[in-house]
Amino acid sequence: MAILYFGGCTPTADHPEASKKLAAYIKKKFQVDPVGCCRSNHPKLTPEDTAIVVCNNCANIIDESGKADHIDFVWEIIDNDPDFVFPDYHGEKMTLQDCWMAVEKRHIQDAIRSLLKKMNIDVVELEENYEKTRYCGMNLAAPCSESNAKLAPKRYVQQYPHMFQPIPKEERPAHFKKYCEQFTTDKVVCYCRSCRNGLLMGGKQALHLLELLFPND
Repeated sequence: MAILYFGGCTPTADHPEASKKLAAYIKKKFQVDPVGCCRSNHPKLTPEDTAIVVCNNCANIIDESGKADHIDFVWEIIDNDPDFVFPDYHGEKMTLQDCWMAVEKRHIQDAIRSLLKKMNIDVVELEENYEKTRYCGMNLAAPCSESNAKLAPKRYVQQYPHMFQPIPKEERPAHFKKYCEQFTTDKVVCYCRSCRNGLLMGGKQALHLLELLFPND
């Protein structure tokens, strides 16, 4: 049995310093380094292995195309770690945006809320949260990518093709600005790059959960 850590290409690109700190944390805890992109490295998994992931799409790809015995999200690992030192945000109100790519994963949604509470963040819930969320930002504003369709066809092609509603690029700023009118806080927490990019386009201060857990020194 082996543990393979998929740090996520997009979180690593968008949040390099936080991703380095997360990788160091995983290294210390499990003695493993990131293995690289899930799209090319999921075949390394065997039926006895555990995959550790950050990205919701990585989890979906590994679930369908990999052979891992188990998939662990870093959010649950940190939430269950009694020795993790959480930063303190002093009761600041932040809205939480759930991601459609993890819509059925209540255990992940609960872990994320637990983490926010441990960071002393006052979470503002949206009406469309948990299993009701239909949001995934830029991802659902474009056709499903060929790679995602190939590696996770059950989810993206067979079950939920209707979720992809392409919007012309020139119309996206107005679309996301209208979506963001519902928020009552300037800061919105998300755990997906596509979600974050849509929120940023809509004019919100969108923060990835990684940024909050591993802030700049």
